[in-house]
Amino acid sequence: MLARILGIGEDAAATKLAQSFTITAGPAEGSLFGEELHEELERTLTAAPAEGGCDLEIVIHASPARASARQLFVAITADAVTVSRSPLPFENAPPLHGVQRVIGACFAASVAIATLIENIEFASAADPFNIRFDALGATRDVLSVPIRLDDTVLVGAGAVGNGFLRAARHLAIEGELTVADPKAVGGGNPNRCLYFMPGDNGQKAETLAARAQPDFPRLSLTPFVGTFADVVRKRGRVKRAIIGADSRSARRSVQADLPLEVIDASTTGAVEVIVHSHRQPNPDACLACIYRHIPDELARAKDIATGLGVELADVTSGNLIDAGVASAIAAKHPGLDEPALVGMAFDSLFKQLCAEQALLSASGEQVLAPFAFISNLAGALLALELARFEAGARFADGKNYLFASPWAPPHPHLRRKRPSIDGCEFCGDATTLAALRVVWPELRPGT
Repeated sequence: MLARILGIGEDAAATKLAQSFTITAGPAEGSLFGEELHEELERTLTAAPAEGGCDLEIVIHASPARASARQLFVAITADAVTVSRSPLPFENAPPLHGVQRVIGACFAASVAIATLIENIEFASAADPFNIRFDALGATRDVLSVPIRLDDTVLVGAGAVGNGFLRAARHLAIEGELTVADPKAVGGGNPNRCLYFMPGDNGQKAETLAARAQPDFPRLSLTPFVGTFADVVRKRGRVKRAIIGADSRSARRSVQADLPLEVIDASTTGAVEVIVHSHRQPNPDACLACIYRHIPDELARAKDIATGLGVELADVTSGNLIDAGVASAIAAKHPGLDEPALVGMAFDSLFKQLCAEQALLSASGEQVLAPFAFISNLAGALLALELARFEAGARFADGKNYLFASPWAPPHPHLRRKRPSIDGCEFCGDATTLAALRVVWPELRPGT
C-alpha cells in the first residue's frame, strides 16, 4: 500500500516502515491513550526497544524521555485531542470516553505515520492537528446512552468488524449480536485485525466472537459462518445489519436482503472512510445508492483474476473458492496450502497475497489492504453511528452520510444528508419496495 501511495519500490517502502517509534506518556488518561495509540501503530511501524534511540518519540502529557530524530506532542482535553510537532502545555489529562480515545488514537496514528514517512500527498499539513470530538458527533451524551441489541447481525468479521467491536466494548451495550462471515482468517488479516493473532487459521466469525467476548460481559457474541443472505434464509428476516463487509457488491447484496435498519462503514484504500445509516421507511439514500455499481468494480475483478491466475467469471460469480479453482491458484502460487484455499473469498486471498508481497504487479487501490489504523477508525465510527442511532442524534439531524479523511482533522461539515439517486436498483424499484412491505408488515401502509 505504501509503495503504491508514494510511487516507490516495495523495498524502499519497507525501509520507511521499518522506522521505529516509542511513546512516552503521563499517568491515567495519558497512559491509556498511549496504549491505544501503540496498538494502532505497531501493526504498521516498528516499536522501538525499551532503551536507546528511536526515529519518533510521541510524548503524551509528559516530558520527552528518549533520544529521537523527531518528536510529536499530544495534549488531551475534555473535548479534543491535539497533536503537534512543537511542545504543548500539559497537566493531568482528563479522562476520555473509550470510543473518543480510540478515535483520537487513530487520527494521531495518521499524524505519526505522515511525520515519519513524509510525502503522503493527501495527509494534512495542519500543525497543530486538532481532533474535536463534537465535529464527529462523538459527544459523551451520545456515547453514554444504553444500547440493547437483538435481531442484529455484524456483517463481516474482518478489519472493520474487528475495529467496530474494539470500540463498541466501551459502550453500555447488552443483548445478543450475531457475527457473520463466510471466510477463514488469512495470513494478512492479523496485520490489520486487532483481535486476530499470527497463526490464526480458523473461521473469521468464530475467531472474532471468541476473542472479543471477554470484552462484552452483557452482550452475547454468536458466530455464524456464512453470509448475511445465509442468516436471512435461516431466520426469515433480520432487523438490523451493522456492516463492515469489504466490497461494494457485498453491501448492495445486504440491502437486497431487506434489513429494516442499516449501519455501515467502509474504507477506500488508504484515503477515506465512509459511514452511512438508515431505517425503513427511508426516503433518502440506501446502500445501493451509496455503493452503486461502477465500471471500476470490473477492473478490480480483472486485477484479482489476473493476480490469482483464475478466470474473471470465477471472481465475479459471487462464490467462494472451490476445490477446482483452489487447484488452479495453487499451481500458479506453489507456496500456498491448496486445501486451505477452499472456502476463501477471492478478494480476501488477493489482499493477503498483496500484504505478503506475493503479488508484485497488482493494481486497483480498493482491493489493497489499508493501514490498520484506517480500518480501526472505520470500525470506531461505525460504533459511533450505532450510538447516534440509539441516542436519536442520527434522526434529529437527519444526516445519513459521513465522508472523512483519516489524514485530516475532522470537521463538522463531514456529515451530510445524501438523497436517493434516480434509477437506484433498490429504492428505485417498486418490486423491491413491495417486497420490503411484505417482509416488514409493521411498516405503515404505503411506505
